[in-house]
Amino acid sequence: MQKRKLILLCACGFLLLVCILQAILLNRSSVKTFTLKDEPDKITIESAGNTVLLAKSGDVWLVGESKYPANSANVDSIVAAVKSVKVLDRVGSASSEASKIRYDLTDGKKITVTAFSGEKEIRKITVGKASSTGSQGYITIDGSNDVYLASGNLNGTFGKSVADLRSNTVWTLEKNMIGAVSIKKADGTEFKVSREGQAENMTWKIDGHGIVTGEVDGQKAESWFGEFASLSASSWDDDSASPAGKYLLTCEVEIGGKTVALDLFQTKEESDDQPAEYCASSTETPYTFELASYSARKFLKNPEELLK
Repeated sequence: MQKRKLILLCACGFLLLVCILQAILLNRSSVKTFTLKDEPDKITIESAGNTVLLAKSGDVWLVGESKYPANSANVDSIVAAVKSVKVLDRVGSASSEASKIRYDLTDGKKITVTAFSGEKEIRKITVGKASSTGSQGYITIDGSNDVYLASGNLNGTFGKSVADLRSNTVWTLEKNMIGAVSIKKADGTEFKVSREGQAENMTWKIDGHGIVTGEVDGQKAESWFGEFASLSASSWDDDSASPAGKYLLTCEVEIGGKTVALDLFQTKEESDDQPAEYCASSTETPYTFELASYSARKFLKNPEELLK
């Protein structure tokens, strides 16, 4: 009887061990991360017959054959997504045409991302359709036919045009270094606001033609100068385009012995339900660009608004 109990206890212990092992195996995560050690300096993104080229020049990323400065935030997202690919599960194989169709890995629908270090190819990701939630997607990676469910909206990350990846920055200036701003309008009105000194010893001056002059309000003027620290295009015109519309003014910003200039044009007048539209050219870029109405306001400032 005692021997029978011992056998039963051993059997129970064995079954318990089997249950524990099964639980461990069932709960073991299938998540895998493909990590890239090399730093890419060139990335191509091919989709529906179009190719977008990202190439690094020094510390700066350039986009397209024209080598436009790239939007750093978007490029950082792409580089991060290339260097670390988190897959949640293997879901199939892309060895058959039926599987490629199922996961949108066919030539007309897939996005192929290839990263290089120098002339060496270091990663290739083929992105198919997104999952029903949009927060995951189906991919193959580095030449394998294995189809994985990957974490992240890779279609959104990689599915960008040259226009999407191009930086809209026209200029970035140190606002405390701006010494003067001049506006010369098409009607002959012109004025210049300048400052000298630092902090509490700063003095402001306004000179002009066809305007009311007086004592400059330092706070208003300093706030206005701050608006010239950065300028972004709402969109870029074609490379060969010239400024269109009605010429309004020329603005010159003096900073550290350098003069940054802009010519402003109005392409559409303001209406009851639509703001005016503007385009511009600048010494800081060879390309003309569209300018949002709120960004154009600083150039259209009435000088009397800067007086006490």
